[in-house]
Amino acid sequence: MKIIVYGARVDEIAYFDQWAAKTGHQLSVHEELLDAHTVEWAQGFDGINCLQTTPYSPAVFEKMAAYGIHYLTIRNVGTDNIDFPAAKRAGVRIANVPAYSPSAIAEFSLTLTLNLLRRLGEVERTLATGDFNGAGQFIGKELGQLTVGIVGAGRIGQAAMKLFHGFGAKVLAFDPHPQSTLPCEYVGLEELLHRADVVDLHVPGIAENDHMLDAAALAAMKPGAVLINTARGNLIDTTAMIAALQSGHLGGAGIDTYENETAAILTAQKTGRFTDPQWEELSQMPNVILTPHIAYHTETAVRNMVEFSLENLVSFVATGQAPDEVGPHERKV
Repeated sequence: MKIIVYGARVDEIAYFDQWAAKTGHQLSVHEELLDAHTVEWAQGFDGINCLQTTPYSPAVFEKMAAYGIHYLTIRNVGTDNIDFPAAKRAGVRIANVPAYSPSAIAEFSLTLTLNLLRRLGEVERTLATGDFNGAGQFIGKELGQLTVGIVGAGRIGQAAMKLFHGFGAKVLAFDPHPQSTLPCEYVGLEELLHRADVVDLHVPGIAENDHMLDAAALAAMKPGAVLINTARGNLIDTTAMIAALQSGHLGGAGIDTYENETAAILTAQKTGRFTDPQWEELSQMPNVILTPHIAYHTETAVRNMVEFSLENLVSFVATGQAPDEVGPHERKV
Protein backbone atom coordinates (compact mmCIF):
# COMPACT_ATOMS: atom_id res chain seq x y z
CA MET A 1 0.00 0.00 0.00
CA LYS A 2 1.26 3.48 -0.92
CA ILE A 3 0.60 6.28 1.59
CA ILE A 4 1.64 9.92 1.37
CA VAL A 5 2.25 11.81 4.60
CA TYR A 6 1.98 15.60 5.01
CA GLY A 7 2.95 17.92 7.86
CA ALA A 8 5.60 15.52 9.17
CA ARG A 9 7.53 16.80 12.17
CA VAL A 10 11.13 15.87 12.91
CA ASP A 11 10.10 13.97 16.02
CA GLU A 12 7.68 11.80 13.98
CA ILE A 13 10.18 10.57 11.39
CA ALA A 14 11.56 7.67 13.44
CA TYR A 15 8.04 6.39 14.12
CA PHE A 16 7.14 6.58 10.42
CA ASP A 17 10.28 4.62 9.57
CA GLN A 18 9.60 1.99 12.24
CA TRP A 19 5.99 1.54 11.12
CA ALA A 20 6.96 1.19 7.45
CA ALA A 21 9.65 -1.38 8.29
CA LYS A 22 7.21 -3.35 10.48
CA THR A 23 4.27 -3.34 8.05
CA GLY A 24 5.94 -3.29 4.66
CA HIS A 25 3.76 -0.42 3.44
CA GLN A 26 5.35 2.35 1.36
CA LEU A 27 5.43 5.84 2.88
CA SER A 28 6.30 9.10 1.15
CA VAL A 29 6.88 11.60 3.95
CA HIS A 30 6.76 15.38 3.53
CA GLU A 31 7.16 18.28 5.95
CA GLU A 32 4.91 20.49 3.84
CA LEU A 33 1.24 20.84 4.77
CA LEU A 34 -1.63 19.59 2.62
CA ASP A 35 -3.13 22.32 0.44
CA ALA A 36 -4.49 22.81 -3.05
CA HIS A 37 -0.95 22.73 -4.47
CA THR A 38 0.78 20.00 -2.47
CA VAL A 39 -2.16 17.62 -2.87
CA GLU A 40 -0.95 17.14 -6.44
CA TRP A 41 1.92 15.07 -5.03
CA ALA A 42 -0.64 12.47 -3.91
CA GLN A 43 -1.41 11.22 -7.42
CA GLY A 44 -0.88 7.46 -7.54
CA PHE A 45 -1.18 6.96 -3.77
CA ASP A 46 -3.86 4.94 -1.96
CA GLY A 47 -4.47 7.41 0.86
CA ILE A 48 -3.31 10.58 2.61
CA ASN A 49 -2.14 11.06 6.20
CA CYS A 50 -1.87 14.57 7.74
CA LEU A 51 -1.18 16.73 10.76
CA GLN A 52 -1.99 20.45 10.61
CA THR A 53 -4.13 23.13 12.20
CA THR A 54 -4.48 25.07 8.95
CA PRO A 55 -7.59 24.46 6.80
CA TYR A 56 -8.30 21.47 4.57
CA SER A 57 -9.96 23.38 1.74
CA PRO A 58 -12.63 22.21 -0.71
CA ALA A 59 -10.01 22.29 -3.47
CA VAL A 60 -8.02 19.61 -1.63
CA PHE A 61 -10.98 17.24 -1.59
CA GLU A 62 -11.90 17.99 -5.20
CA LYS A 63 -8.40 17.06 -6.34
CA MET A 64 -8.34 13.95 -4.13
CA ALA A 65 -11.51 12.78 -5.86
CA ALA A 66 -10.00 13.49 -9.27
CA TYR A 67 -7.01 11.32 -8.33
CA GLY A 68 -9.22 8.50 -7.08
CA ILE A 69 -8.17 8.99 -3.45
CA HIS A 70 -11.08 8.50 -1.05
CA TYR A 71 -9.44 8.39 2.38
CA LEU A 72 -7.74 10.97 4.61
CA THR A 73 -6.56 10.20 8.13
CA ILE A 74 -5.28 12.83 10.51
CA ARG A 75 -2.79 12.37 13.33
CA ASN A 76 -4.70 14.51 15.83
CA VAL A 77 -8.12 14.87 17.45
CA GLY A 78 -9.45 18.24 16.29
CA THR A 79 -11.50 18.46 13.09
CA ASP A 80 -12.70 22.07 13.17
CA ASN A 81 -10.32 22.91 10.27
CA ILE A 82 -11.93 20.31 7.97
CA ASP A 83 -14.67 21.25 5.49
CA PHE A 84 -16.78 18.13 5.97
CA PRO A 85 -19.50 19.07 3.44
CA ALA A 86 -16.81 19.51 0.78
CA ALA A 87 -15.25 16.18 1.74
CA LYS A 88 -18.63 14.46 1.50
CA ARG A 89 -19.34 15.96 -1.91
CA ALA A 90 -15.99 14.64 -3.11
CA GLY A 91 -16.57 11.20 -1.60
CA VAL A 92 -13.64 11.56 0.81
CA ARG A 93 -13.92 9.87 4.20
CA ILE A 94 -11.89 10.92 7.22
CA ALA A 95 -10.62 9.42 10.46
CA ASN A 96 -8.84 11.05 13.38
CA VAL A 97 -6.97 9.79 16.45
CA PRO A 98 -9.40 10.49 19.29
CA ALA A 99 -7.16 9.38 22.16
CA TYR A 100 -3.46 9.34 21.36
CA SER A 101 -2.59 10.26 24.94
CA PRO A 102 -5.16 11.99 27.14
CA SER A 103 -2.60 12.02 29.95
CA ALA A 104 -0.18 14.14 27.94
CA ILE A 105 -2.66 17.01 27.58
CA ALA A 106 -4.06 16.66 31.09
CA GLU A 107 -0.55 16.76 32.58
CA PHE A 108 0.24 19.89 30.58
CA SER A 109 -2.90 21.58 31.87
CA LEU A 110 -1.77 20.75 35.39
CA THR A 111 1.71 22.09 34.61
CA LEU A 112 0.32 25.43 33.41
CA THR A 113 -1.93 25.63 36.47
CA LEU A 114 0.86 25.04 38.97
CA ASN A 115 3.12 27.58 37.27
CA LEU A 116 0.41 30.23 37.40
CA LEU A 117 -0.65 29.49 40.97
CA ARG A 118 2.95 29.85 42.16
CA ARG A 119 3.36 33.00 40.01
CA LEU A 120 6.54 31.77 38.38
CA GLY A 121 6.21 34.18 35.46
CA GLU A 122 6.36 37.11 37.85
CA VAL A 123 9.24 35.52 39.74
CA GLU A 124 11.27 34.92 36.59
CA ARG A 125 10.64 38.41 35.23
CA THR A 126 11.75 40.01 38.49
CA LEU A 127 14.84 37.81 38.70
CA ALA A 128 15.74 38.85 35.16
CA THR A 129 16.11 42.44 36.44
CA GLY A 130 18.58 41.27 39.09
CA ASP A 131 16.12 41.82 41.94
CA PHE A 132 16.60 38.59 43.94
CA ASN A 133 14.81 39.88 47.02
CA GLY A 134 11.88 41.21 45.05
CA ALA A 135 11.47 37.86 43.29
CA GLY A 136 10.78 36.25 46.64
CA GLN A 137 7.76 38.42 47.41
CA PHE A 138 5.19 36.74 45.15
CA ILE A 139 3.01 34.65 47.42
CA GLY A 140 1.34 31.74 45.70
CA LYS A 141 -1.66 29.47 46.20
CA GLU A 142 -1.82 25.75 46.96
CA LEU A 143 -3.77 23.69 44.45
CA GLY A 144 -5.03 21.37 47.17
CA GLN A 145 -6.90 24.26 48.78
CA LEU A 146 -8.71 25.30 45.61
CA THR A 147 -11.66 24.35 43.40
CA VAL A 148 -10.94 23.34 39.81
CA GLY A 149 -13.64 23.44 37.13
CA ILE A 150 -13.22 21.04 34.21
CA VAL A 151 -15.24 22.02 31.14
CA GLY A 152 -15.69 18.85 29.09
CA ALA A 153 -15.48 15.39 30.65
CA GLY A 154 -14.28 13.36 27.69
CA ARG A 155 -11.10 11.28 27.76
CA ILE A 156 -8.82 14.27 28.37
CA GLY A 157 -11.17 15.94 30.85
CA GLN A 158 -11.42 12.72 32.83
CA ALA A 159 -7.63 12.40 32.96
CA ALA A 160 -7.42 16.00 34.18
CA MET A 161 -10.02 15.36 36.88
CA LYS A 162 -7.99 12.51 38.30
CA LEU A 163 -4.80 14.58 38.38
CA PHE A 164 -6.36 17.61 40.05
CA HIS A 165 -8.23 15.39 42.48
CA GLY A 166 -4.93 13.70 43.32
CA PHE A 167 -3.55 17.06 44.42
CA GLY A 168 -6.44 17.42 46.83
CA ALA A 169 -8.42 19.99 44.85
CA LYS A 170 -12.21 19.97 44.81
CA VAL A 171 -13.19 19.19 41.22
CA LEU A 172 -16.29 20.51 39.46
CA ALA A 173 -17.23 19.39 35.96
CA PHE A 174 -19.57 20.56 33.23
CA ASP A 175 -20.61 18.06 30.58
CA PRO A 176 -24.00 17.06 29.13
CA HIS A 177 -23.02 13.40 29.49
CA PRO A 178 -21.80 13.05 33.10
CA GLN A 179 -19.75 10.06 34.20
CA SER A 180 -20.90 9.53 37.78
CA THR A 181 -17.92 7.40 38.82
CA LEU A 182 -15.41 10.20 38.34
CA PRO A 183 -14.01 12.19 41.31
CA CYS A 184 -15.99 15.35 40.71
CA GLU A 185 -19.26 17.22 41.21
CA TYR A 186 -21.23 17.88 38.02
CA VAL A 187 -22.70 21.39 37.81
CA GLY A 188 -23.94 23.80 35.16
CA LEU A 189 -21.41 25.94 33.31
CA GLU A 190 -22.52 29.15 35.01
CA GLU A 191 -22.14 27.62 38.47
CA LEU A 192 -18.74 26.18 37.55
CA LEU A 193 -17.47 29.57 36.42
CA HIS A 194 -18.80 31.21 39.58
CA ARG A 195 -17.19 28.69 41.98
CA ALA A 196 -13.93 27.58 40.35
CA ASP A 197 -10.50 29.02 41.18
CA VAL A 198 -9.14 27.30 38.06
CA VAL A 199 -11.15 26.78 34.86
CA ASP A 200 -9.66 24.12 32.58
CA LEU A 201 -11.09 23.68 29.05
CA HIS A 202 -11.30 20.28 27.33
CA VAL A 203 -14.02 20.62 24.69
CA PRO A 204 -13.86 20.47 20.86
CA GLY A 205 -13.57 23.61 18.78
CA ILE A 206 -16.78 23.08 16.84
CA ALA A 207 -18.91 26.07 15.84
CA GLU A 208 -21.33 25.64 18.73
CA ASN A 209 -18.45 26.15 21.17
CA ASP A 210 -17.07 29.27 19.50
CA HIS A 211 -16.32 31.90 22.18
CA MET A 212 -17.77 29.68 24.89
CA LEU A 213 -15.86 31.99 27.21
CA ASP A 214 -16.91 35.42 25.98
CA ALA A 215 -16.95 38.68 27.94
CA ALA A 216 -20.06 37.68 29.89
CA ALA A 217 -18.68 34.26 30.80
CA LEU A 218 -15.35 35.71 31.86
CA ALA A 219 -17.15 38.29 34.01
CA ALA A 220 -19.03 35.42 35.67
CA MET A 221 -15.77 33.78 36.72
CA LYS A 222 -14.56 34.03 40.29
CA PRO A 223 -12.35 37.13 40.74
CA GLY A 224 -8.70 36.16 40.54
CA ALA A 225 -9.42 32.78 38.90
CA VAL A 226 -6.96 31.17 36.48
CA LEU A 227 -8.00 30.09 32.96
CA ILE A 228 -6.35 27.16 31.14
CA ASN A 229 -6.86 26.30 27.47
CA THR A 230 -5.15 23.27 25.95
CA ALA A 231 -8.19 22.43 23.80
CA ARG A 232 -8.95 24.72 20.85
CA GLY A 233 -8.25 28.41 20.34
CA ASN A 234 -11.74 29.49 19.33
CA LEU A 235 -13.19 28.59 22.75
CA ILE A 236 -12.03 31.92 24.23
CA ASP A 237 -12.77 35.47 23.05
CA THR A 238 -9.17 36.71 23.18
CA THR A 239 -10.12 40.38 23.20
CA ALA A 240 -12.39 39.82 26.21
CA MET A 241 -9.72 37.73 27.94
CA ILE A 242 -7.11 40.45 27.55
CA ALA A 243 -9.54 42.98 29.04
CA ALA A 244 -10.24 40.67 31.99
CA LEU A 245 -6.52 40.20 32.59
CA GLN A 246 -5.83 43.93 32.38
CA SER A 247 -8.61 44.73 34.84
CA GLY A 248 -7.31 42.14 37.29
CA HIS A 249 -10.58 40.21 37.29
CA LEU A 250 -8.81 37.25 35.70
CA GLY A 251 -5.83 36.21 37.78
CA GLY A 252 -3.89 34.48 35.02
CA ALA A 253 -4.11 32.42 31.85
CA GLY A 254 -2.30 29.42 30.41
CA ILE A 255 -2.86 29.36 26.65
CA ASP A 256 -1.52 26.47 24.57
CA THR A 257 -4.17 26.82 21.86
CA TYR A 258 -4.52 30.39 20.65
CA GLU A 259 -7.52 31.91 18.88
CA ASN A 260 -5.56 33.55 16.05
CA GLU A 261 -3.15 30.64 15.70
CA THR A 262 -4.17 29.50 12.22
CA ALA A 263 -3.92 32.94 10.64
CA ALA A 264 -0.56 33.57 12.28
CA ILE A 265 0.77 30.18 11.12
CA LEU A 266 -0.30 30.89 7.56
CA THR A 267 1.50 34.24 7.76
CA ALA A 268 4.56 32.54 9.24
CA GLN A 269 4.73 30.22 6.24
CA LYS A 270 5.26 33.30 4.06
CA THR A 271 7.35 35.48 6.39
CA GLY A 272 9.15 32.95 8.59
CA ARG A 273 7.82 34.65 11.74
CA PHE A 274 4.82 33.98 13.97
CA THR A 275 3.43 37.43 14.63
CA ASP A 276 0.08 38.58 15.95
CA PRO A 277 -0.73 41.77 17.90
CA GLN A 278 -2.75 40.06 20.61
CA TRP A 279 -0.16 37.31 21.02
CA GLU A 280 2.47 40.01 21.51
CA GLU A 281 0.27 41.79 24.06
CA LEU A 282 -0.32 38.58 26.02
CA SER A 283 3.38 37.69 25.93
CA GLN A 284 4.16 40.87 27.89
CA MET A 285 1.92 39.85 30.79
CA PRO A 286 3.80 38.01 33.57
CA ASN A 287 0.63 36.21 34.67
CA VAL A 288 0.13 34.65 31.23
CA ILE A 289 1.87 31.54 29.89
CA LEU A 290 1.84 31.09 26.11
CA THR A 291 2.97 27.84 24.51
CA PRO A 292 2.87 26.84 20.81
CA HIS A 293 0.22 24.09 20.79
CA ILE A 294 2.47 21.51 22.46
CA ALA A 295 0.29 20.06 25.22
CA TYR A 296 0.09 16.76 23.34
CA HIS A 297 3.82 16.63 22.62
CA THR A 298 5.25 13.59 24.42
CA GLU A 299 7.04 10.53 23.07
CA THR A 300 4.05 8.33 23.86
CA ALA A 301 1.58 10.66 22.18
CA VAL A 302 3.64 11.17 19.03
CA ARG A 303 4.16 7.44 18.54
CA ASN A 304 0.44 6.77 19.02
CA MET A 305 -0.57 9.60 16.67
CA VAL A 306 1.58 8.15 13.90
CA GLU A 307 0.69 4.50 14.39
CA PHE A 308 -3.03 4.87 15.09
CA SER A 309 -3.61 7.23 12.16
CA LEU A 310 -1.75 4.98 9.71
CA GLU A 311 -3.64 1.93 10.93
CA ASN A 312 -6.87 3.85 10.33
CA LEU A 313 -5.76 4.49 6.76
CA VAL A 314 -4.82 0.86 6.13
CA SER A 315 -8.21 -0.22 7.48
CA PHE A 316 -10.00 2.30 5.26
CA VAL A 317 -8.23 1.16 2.09
CA ALA A 318 -8.42 -2.56 2.88
CA THR A 319 -11.99 -2.80 4.19
CA GLY A 320 -13.74 0.51 3.51
CA GLN A 321 -14.09 1.08 7.26
CA ALA A 322 -11.95 2.70 9.97
CA PRO A 323 -12.54 2.50 13.73
CA ASP A 324 -12.07 6.24 14.21
CA GLU A 325 -14.01 7.63 11.25
CA VAL A 326 -15.36 11.12 11.93
CA GLY A 327 -17.87 13.50 10.39
CA PRO A 328 -19.60 16.78 11.21
CA HIS A 329 -21.38 15.16 14.14
CA GLU A 330 -18.97 15.66 17.02
CA ARG A 331 -20.78 16.38 20.27
CA LYS A 332 -20.78 19.93 21.59
CA VAL A 333 -18.97 19.20 24.86
